[in-house]
Amino acid sequence: MNQFIQTSGLSKKFTNHQIQVNFEKMMGPFLMKKVKKIFVKENKLYLKLESAAFKQEISMQKSKLIMDLNSSVNKDYLVDIVLI
Repeated sequence: MNQFIQTSGLSKKFTNHQIQVNFEKMMGPFLMKKVKKIFVKENKLYLKLESAAFKQEISMQKSKLIMDLNSSVNKDYLVDIVLI
């Protein structure tokens, strides 16, 4: 399956999707209710959050989240988390 994804040019989209799914798993259903929008673009995870306290917590844990998400996809893919 990995070979098919790479040869069809879908590897970037697949990795983006994996990052989103893994972030949702890390946060859990309760915290994901505070996330209004989530997407990956140009190796950055964009999050639109409704809670100022949650936004502050994410910004304080940004480097650990990036490290954990990169570890979950087995490559250094994500370079930043942008809070919008």
